Amino acid sequence: MRRLTLAVLAATLVVVTGTAVVVPARAGASFASYVETSVVIGTSAHGRPIRAYYRGEEGAPFVLLVLGQMHGDEKDGIATARWIRDHAHPRPGTGVWVVPTLNPDGNARGTRTNGRGVDLNRNWPTSGWSGAGRGSRYWGGPRPASEPETKAMIAFLTQVQPDRIASIHQPLRAIGRGGHGKWEKRLARFLHLPRRHLGVGNPSGTDSPTLTAWYDTTLGEHGAATTIEYGARTSHRYRTKVAGRGILRAARIQ
Repeated sequence: MRRLTLAVLAATLVVVTGTAVVVPARAGASFASYVETSVVIGTSAHGRPIRAYYRGEEGAPFVLLVLGQMHGDEKDGIATARWIRDHAHPRPGTGVWVVPTLNPDGNARGTRTNGRGVDLNRNWPTSGWSGAGRGSRYWGGPRPASEPETKAMIAFLTQVQPDRIASIHQPLRAIGRGGHGKWEKRLARFLHLPRRHLGVGNPSGTDSPTLTAWYDTTLGEHGAATTIEYGARTSHRYRTKVAGRGILRAARIQ
Protein backbone atom coordinates (compact mmCIF):
# COMPACT_ATOMS: atom_id res chain seq x y z
CA MET A 1 0.00 0.00 0.00
CA ARG A 2 1.30 3.47 -0.88
CA ARG A 3 1.97 5.52 2.26
CA LEU A 4 1.74 9.26 2.61
CA THR A 5 5.18 10.63 3.37
CA LEU A 6 5.40 12.19 6.81
CA ALA A 7 6.15 15.56 5.21
CA VAL A 8 2.90 15.40 3.23
CA LEU A 9 0.95 14.23 6.28
CA ALA A 10 2.43 16.96 8.46
CA ALA A 11 1.65 19.58 5.83
CA THR A 12 -1.94 18.36 5.65
CA LEU A 13 -2.26 18.46 9.42
CA VAL A 14 -0.89 22.01 9.46
CA VAL A 15 -3.89 23.01 7.38
CA VAL A 16 -6.24 21.22 9.77
CA THR A 17 -4.69 22.02 13.12
CA GLY A 18 -2.03 24.67 12.69
CA THR A 19 0.58 22.47 14.40
CA ALA A 20 3.20 20.00 13.22
CA VAL A 21 6.50 19.18 14.90
CA VAL A 22 9.35 17.01 13.62
CA VAL A 23 11.89 15.84 16.20
CA PRO A 24 15.29 14.15 15.70
CA ALA A 25 15.55 10.38 15.38
CA ARG A 26 16.65 8.46 18.45
CA ALA A 27 20.41 7.86 18.62
CA GLY A 28 21.47 4.41 17.48
CA ALA A 29 18.62 3.87 15.01
CA SER A 30 19.47 0.83 12.91
CA PHE A 31 18.44 2.17 9.49
CA ALA A 32 18.91 5.45 7.68
CA SER A 33 15.24 6.25 7.04
CA TYR A 34 14.22 5.96 10.70
CA VAL A 35 12.23 9.01 11.79
CA GLU A 36 10.46 10.32 14.86
CA THR A 37 7.61 12.76 14.35
CA SER A 38 4.85 14.25 16.44
CA VAL A 39 1.77 16.04 15.13
CA VAL A 40 -1.39 17.53 16.55
CA ILE A 41 -4.24 15.80 14.71
CA GLY A 42 -7.00 17.96 16.17
CA THR A 43 -8.38 19.50 19.33
CA SER A 44 -10.93 18.40 21.89
CA ALA A 45 -14.31 19.96 22.55
CA HIS A 46 -12.62 22.24 25.09
CA GLY A 47 -9.66 23.04 22.87
CA ARG A 48 -7.05 20.62 24.21
CA PRO A 49 -4.61 19.23 21.61
CA ILE A 50 -4.83 15.60 20.49
CA ARG A 51 -1.29 14.45 19.75
CA ALA A 52 0.04 11.59 17.65
CA TYR A 53 3.62 10.33 17.62
CA TYR A 54 5.33 8.28 14.92
CA ARG A 55 8.39 6.05 15.30
CA GLY A 56 9.79 3.95 12.49
CA GLU A 57 10.71 3.86 8.85
CA GLU A 58 9.66 6.77 6.66
CA GLY A 59 6.86 5.49 4.39
CA ALA A 60 6.89 2.06 6.08
CA PRO A 61 4.84 -0.58 4.23
CA PHE A 62 3.46 -1.90 7.55
CA VAL A 63 2.13 0.46 10.22
CA LEU A 64 0.60 -0.11 13.66
CA LEU A 65 -1.51 2.50 15.47
CA VAL A 66 -1.94 2.33 19.24
CA LEU A 67 -4.69 4.38 20.92
CA GLY A 68 -4.10 4.55 24.66
CA GLN A 69 -7.38 6.08 25.80
CA MET A 70 -10.88 6.65 24.45
CA HIS A 71 -12.71 7.02 27.77
CA GLY A 72 -11.35 9.52 30.26
CA ASP A 73 -11.84 7.29 33.30
CA GLU A 74 -9.89 4.39 31.71
CA LYS A 75 -6.34 5.58 32.25
CA ASP A 76 -4.04 2.56 32.20
CA GLY A 77 -3.74 2.45 28.40
CA ILE A 78 -2.09 5.88 28.42
CA ALA A 79 0.89 4.34 30.23
CA THR A 80 1.11 1.65 27.55
CA ALA A 81 0.93 4.21 24.76
CA ARG A 82 3.62 6.36 26.34
CA TRP A 83 5.86 3.35 26.91
CA ILE A 84 5.57 2.42 23.23
CA ARG A 85 6.17 6.04 22.22
CA ASP A 86 9.34 6.18 24.30
CA HIS A 87 10.73 2.64 23.93
CA ALA A 88 9.61 1.17 20.60
CA HIS A 89 12.38 0.33 18.13
CA PRO A 90 10.46 -0.69 15.01
CA ARG A 91 12.32 -2.96 12.64
CA PRO A 92 12.97 -1.90 9.03
CA GLY A 93 9.80 -1.78 6.94
CA THR A 94 7.57 -0.97 9.91
CA GLY A 95 6.41 1.98 11.96
CA VAL A 96 4.09 2.77 14.84
CA TRP A 97 1.76 5.70 15.46
CA VAL A 98 0.84 6.36 19.08
CA VAL A 99 -2.09 8.48 20.24
CA PRO A 100 -1.93 8.51 24.06
CA THR A 101 -5.46 9.90 24.43
CA LEU A 102 -8.29 10.81 22.10
CA ASN A 103 -10.21 12.30 25.01
CA PRO A 104 -8.01 14.85 26.80
CA ASP A 105 -11.07 16.61 28.31
CA GLY A 106 -12.41 13.39 29.83
CA ASN A 107 -8.93 12.45 30.97
CA ALA A 108 -8.54 15.78 32.77
CA ARG A 109 -11.94 15.42 34.47
CA GLY A 110 -11.78 11.66 35.05
CA THR A 111 -15.03 11.09 33.14
CA ARG A 112 -15.88 8.47 30.55
CA THR A 113 -17.36 11.06 28.21
CA ASN A 114 -15.76 14.00 26.45
CA GLY A 115 -16.23 17.66 27.37
CA ARG A 116 -19.73 17.70 25.89
CA GLY A 117 -20.93 14.57 27.64
CA VAL A 118 -20.57 12.25 24.63
CA ASP A 119 -19.21 8.71 24.78
CA LEU A 120 -16.69 8.91 21.96
CA ASN A 121 -16.82 5.15 21.41
CA ARG A 122 -20.54 5.41 20.58
CA ASN A 123 -20.13 8.42 18.27
CA TRP A 124 -18.73 6.72 15.16
CA PRO A 125 -20.82 6.89 11.96
CA THR A 126 -21.88 3.28 11.50
CA SER A 127 -25.26 1.61 10.97
CA GLY A 128 -25.50 0.97 14.72
CA TRP A 129 -25.18 4.59 15.85
CA SER A 130 -27.91 5.85 18.18
CA GLY A 131 -28.57 9.19 19.81
CA ALA A 132 -30.55 7.63 22.63
CA GLY A 133 -29.53 8.01 26.26
CA ARG A 134 -28.66 11.70 26.34
CA GLY A 135 -27.19 12.49 29.75
CA SER A 136 -25.97 8.93 30.34
CA ARG A 137 -22.39 7.68 30.26
CA TYR A 138 -23.12 6.00 26.93
CA TRP A 139 -24.72 8.81 24.93
CA GLY A 140 -23.65 8.60 21.28
CA GLY A 141 -24.03 12.31 20.70
CA PRO A 142 -26.55 14.41 18.78
CA ARG A 143 -25.52 12.89 15.45
CA PRO A 144 -22.89 10.47 14.11
CA ALA A 145 -19.34 11.87 14.25
CA SER A 146 -20.62 15.04 15.90
CA GLU A 147 -17.58 15.41 18.15
CA PRO A 148 -14.32 17.13 17.20
CA GLU A 149 -12.33 14.24 18.64
CA THR A 150 -14.12 11.72 16.42
CA LYS A 151 -13.76 13.92 13.35
CA ALA A 152 -10.04 14.38 13.99
CA MET A 153 -9.42 10.65 14.31
CA ILE A 154 -11.50 9.82 11.24
CA ALA A 155 -9.44 12.26 9.18
CA PHE A 156 -6.20 10.92 10.62
CA LEU A 157 -7.05 7.25 10.07
CA THR A 158 -8.22 7.99 6.54
CA GLN A 159 -4.83 9.54 5.83
CA VAL A 160 -2.61 7.05 7.66
CA GLN A 161 -4.58 3.84 6.96
CA PRO A 162 -2.73 1.67 9.49
CA ASP A 163 -2.45 -2.07 8.96
CA ARG A 164 -3.26 -2.78 12.61
CA ILE A 165 -5.03 -0.73 15.26
CA ALA A 166 -4.92 -1.52 18.97
CA SER A 167 -7.54 0.52 20.87
CA ILE A 168 -7.06 0.14 24.63
CA HIS A 169 -9.93 0.21 27.13
CA GLN A 170 -10.86 -1.06 30.62
CA PRO A 171 -12.13 -2.97 32.62
CA LEU A 172 -13.55 -6.04 30.82
CA ARG A 173 -10.25 -7.95 30.57
CA ALA A 174 -10.43 -9.35 27.05
CA ILE A 175 -9.31 -9.08 23.46
CA GLY A 176 -12.30 -8.28 21.28
CA ARG A 177 -13.22 -11.10 18.92
CA GLY A 178 -13.84 -9.44 15.58
CA GLY A 179 -12.78 -11.75 12.78
CA HIS A 180 -9.04 -10.97 12.79
CA GLY A 181 -8.03 -14.33 14.16
CA LYS A 182 -4.23 -14.41 13.94
CA TRP A 183 -3.78 -10.81 15.11
CA GLU A 184 -6.27 -11.28 17.94
CA LYS A 185 -4.71 -14.59 19.01
CA ARG A 186 -1.26 -13.04 19.16
CA LEU A 187 -2.59 -10.15 21.26
CA ALA A 188 -4.32 -12.62 23.58
CA ARG A 189 -1.14 -14.65 23.99
CA PHE A 190 1.25 -11.77 24.60
CA LEU A 191 -1.13 -9.75 26.80
CA HIS A 192 -2.41 -12.81 28.72
CA LEU A 193 -6.05 -12.01 27.98
CA PRO A 194 -8.94 -14.16 26.69
CA ARG A 195 -10.64 -13.49 23.35
CA ARG A 196 -14.38 -12.86 23.42
CA HIS A 197 -17.10 -10.79 21.82
CA LEU A 198 -17.32 -7.26 23.21
CA GLY A 199 -20.72 -5.79 22.32
CA VAL A 200 -22.04 -2.29 22.90
CA GLY A 201 -25.76 -3.01 22.65
CA ASN A 202 -26.42 -1.87 19.08
CA PRO A 203 -29.31 -3.61 17.27
CA SER A 204 -28.67 -7.00 15.71
CA GLY A 205 -27.51 -6.74 12.12
CA THR A 206 -25.88 -3.33 12.59
CA ASP A 207 -22.28 -2.33 13.11
CA SER A 208 -21.15 -1.05 16.49
CA PRO A 209 -20.71 2.76 16.59
CA THR A 210 -17.12 2.26 17.74
CA LEU A 211 -13.73 3.14 16.30
CA THR A 212 -12.84 -0.48 15.61
CA ALA A 213 -16.12 -1.31 13.86
CA TRP A 214 -15.98 1.91 11.83
CA TYR A 215 -12.45 1.15 10.67
CA ASP A 216 -13.22 -2.45 9.82
CA THR A 217 -16.32 -1.53 7.81
CA THR A 218 -14.92 1.61 6.17
CA LEU A 219 -11.19 1.04 5.72
CA GLY A 220 -10.97 -2.64 6.52
CA GLU A 221 -9.30 -3.48 3.23
CA HIS A 222 -6.26 -1.65 4.59
CA GLY A 223 -6.01 -3.43 7.94
CA ALA A 224 -7.57 -4.74 11.14
CA ALA A 225 -8.75 -2.81 14.21
CA THR A 226 -9.07 -4.55 17.57
CA THR A 227 -10.27 -3.54 21.03
CA ILE A 228 -8.07 -4.44 23.98
CA GLU A 229 -9.75 -4.40 27.40
CA TYR A 230 -7.47 -4.42 30.41
CA GLY A 231 -8.77 -5.45 33.79
CA ALA A 232 -9.97 -2.86 36.28
CA ARG A 233 -6.54 -2.83 37.90
CA THR A 234 -3.17 -3.47 36.30
CA SER A 235 0.33 -3.35 37.68
CA HIS A 236 2.77 -0.73 36.50
CA ARG A 237 4.87 -3.46 34.90
CA TYR A 238 1.89 -4.89 33.03
CA ARG A 239 0.64 -1.60 31.59
CA THR A 240 4.14 -0.56 30.49
CA LYS A 241 6.62 -3.30 29.57
CA VAL A 242 4.31 -6.31 29.34
CA ALA A 243 1.52 -4.70 27.35
CA GLY A 244 3.80 -2.40 25.38
CA ARG A 245 6.09 -5.18 24.26
CA GLY A 246 3.14 -7.51 23.78
CA ILE A 247 1.34 -5.20 21.37
CA LEU A 248 4.53 -4.59 19.38
CA ARG A 249 5.26 -8.32 19.23
CA ALA A 250 1.69 -9.15 18.23
CA ALA A 251 1.96 -6.68 15.34
CA ARG A 252 5.47 -7.98 14.54
CA ILE A 253 6.86 -4.48 14.76
CA GLN A 254 9.83 -5.60 16.87
